[in-house]
Amino acid sequence: MDKLYDTPIKAIRKKCLNCTLNQPKEIRYCTSYDCDLYPYRMGTRPSKETLDTLEEYFQKNNVLAKDT
Repeated sequence: MDKLYDTPIKAIRKKCLNCTLNQPKEIRYCTSYDCDLYPYRMGTRPSKETLDTLEEYFQKNNVLAKDT
């Protein structure tokens, strides 16, 4: 029996594929750092190190694209 819905991680991955016009290679090179889904774009839960690095980046660079 097929599932009626995807897991959240798979749904995020599908959204990223949609955003890059179904080009999986482009997801890896994504530069939309201000996207809330960015850490999850590879279809897996990000590691603690990845989340720490992103948090450090945003603390150092207070200006986000959304603020401009």
